[in-house]
Amino acid sequence: MRSFKSLIKTYALLLPSLVLAQAPTKLGDAIVFGQGGTYPRAIKLADGKTLLGVYTATTGANTTLTTVRSTNNGASWQPIGIVDTGSKATKDVDNPYVYERPDGKLLCAFRNHDRSGNAYSFYRITVCISEDGGVNWNFLQTPASDPGGLTGNWEPFLQRALDGSLQLYYSRETSGTDQDSLLRRSTDGGATWSSADVISGAGIETRDGMLGVAHTPNDSSPAKVAIFETGNPSKGVPFSVWTVRTENDGANWSEQRTRVYQPEGHNAGAPQIIRVGDKLVASFGTDEDGGAWPSGAIKVMVSRDGGKTWADKTTVVGPSAAWAGLLALDDSSFLVLYEKSGTSYAQKLSF
Repeated sequence: MRSFKSLIKTYALLLPSLVLAQAPTKLGDAIVFGQGGTYPRAIKLADGKTLLGVYTATTGANTTLTTVRSTNNGASWQPIGIVDTGSKATKDVDNPYVYERPDGKLLCAFRNHDRSGNAYSFYRITVCISEDGGVNWNFLQTPASDPGGLTGNWEPFLQRALDGSLQLYYSRETSGTDQDSLLRRSTDGGATWSSADVISGAGIETRDGMLGVAHTPNDSSPAKVAIFETGNPSKGVPFSVWTVRTENDGANWSEQRTRVYQPEGHNAGAPQIIRVGDKLVASFGTDEDGGAWPSGAIKVMVSRDGGKTWADKTTVVGPSAAWAGLLALDDSSFLVLYEKSGTSYAQKLSF
């Protein structure tokens, strides 16, 4: 009897750690997020019941940034509007990311480059604004722009700072073998922007990119983790996934880089990060199971200590998928968004 009671007591002590160690599992099948498109991203609006998404659709000779909406927690999505569109021969619109301002107006930041054939003649990050829930959009501002060459601007990410200002994170090439992670700020809802600060990549020759940022341990905390891919394929260095931290809401960033995932002899990249309850979840693509990079399997990993260590690698979809995004639904479930075979999907997972 005593040994049985001891066994029960030991189990009770271990139970919390066993629960904490639970990896996320898929719930049901993936849902179509957007037809004929890629680079899916989504947010939950302040009303608590509407999800707003965006992706890059290819229709004929054009690429079109298309907004979608879900009113059933991601069980289905309907197209509702167009942010921008242009001929693939002369214009490159892609990498869209949506954001809701405190006044309810919506912003969409995206790359908006001029090109002729395969050569870019001008790079820019554009921000458009919608006052009707994402149906109609108008130009607001161009926070970043550079002439053609090797100084491209890519993959914008928008986040509200604790002081109410707006933060724009994006990637900027400085050479064919170097790219940094940058941050600009706006105190007037995106109408004007500060100069750029480098948050990762300064002083080292490597291609940091595909930024995502999450607060930890909650939205009111000044501590944040920025996730990115880094590597230098032209020098034989595959991509891998790392983070840097700020303890003061982005005013300063650590020089120390923390590894999330680095497969031996293969690539891992195009990451995103969210907080789900008291956990951080990172997504990324990898060609360790096959696929022609940057396509591959989409996987997630979990951190239970604010991004210091990562575990529970879980495959969401096998090769060949790409450009995953993340959206927290509540404290225990989330969506992984990805593109596969020209269609964007949303897969629900839960702890």
